[in-house]
Amino acid sequence: MESEKSSCVRCGEVLQGPFCYSCGEKRIGSEDKKVSHFLEEIISSVFVADGKFLKTIKLLITKPGELTRSFVIGIRKEYLSPVQLFFFANLIYFIFPIISTFNTSLEVQLNQLPYSNYIRPVVESYLAESQLEMEVFKVDYERTSSSNGKLLLIILVLFQGLFLKLLFIKKKNLFLVDFLAGSAYFYAFYILIILVLFPGLFTLISKAVGGSLSLIMYEVSLSIIFLLAIILYMFILIKRAYDTSNLGAIWRSLLLGIYIIPTFIIYRFILFWITFWMVL
Repeated sequence: MESEKSSCVRCGEVLQGPFCYSCGEKRIGSEDKKVSHFLEEIISSVFVADGKFLKTIKLLITKPGELTRSFVIGIRKEYLSPVQLFFFANLIYFIFPIISTFNTSLEVQLNQLPYSNYIRPVVESYLAESQLEMEVFKVDYERTSSSNGKLLLIILVLFQGLFLKLLFIKKKNLFLVDFLAGSAYFYAFYILIILVLFPGLFTLISKAVGGSLSLIMYEVSLSIIFLLAIILYMFILIKRAYDTSNLGAIWRSLLLGIYIIPTFIIYRFILFWITFWMVL
């Protein structure tokens, strides 16, 4: 029994401590198999991660582009990866969906988007053939759309990463993965700060003043803040992460600010079809 404990179960090397010097495997004891230890590891990996989490969030907010710059030059272990941070932000948005930017109601899909006239007859034809009431279909559709909306956010990261690559097509030392990283960090910021924190604070302020802020003022104010924040954040991110001039960062950030509008429309179009096929 003692020999089993002193040998690595993976490669058979003699253990000099809790970890194998050859393959890195840890010796598992009874303490490691407790549920409490399992939960501790989950909490540690998500929220502590050897200090990575707080350091990453701090840089994401205070130094736009620094995380992407570190990724580009090869500093990876010090911070959460772009994918980790993006999916963490996605989780927070799932728990606190203050603004439904990435989940579009059936009413909006059928009546308020550029492609609405194209998809409305499809839905109407399906309802006529299946003899299903619109309200019944709407409930199923919006429940499914809410789940799909969170999962399909990765599409926006891919779209923006590809567009960034196009904007820096002459920089041969930068690769697509470098721009995908910048895009993932940007959307993590967008979700955590613009879609969760800002609206949350705005709502609290509105309640503090007795709810006197009208819905129109709420939407207009947030739209202006969102647009300015996106352009400013992308300007700093591009300048710091991809080592470009002020002028180069300005025109690229402005183009990205404009580009976000059609990408959201395309995202919603894809969201509609995937959800529609799932509820058939």
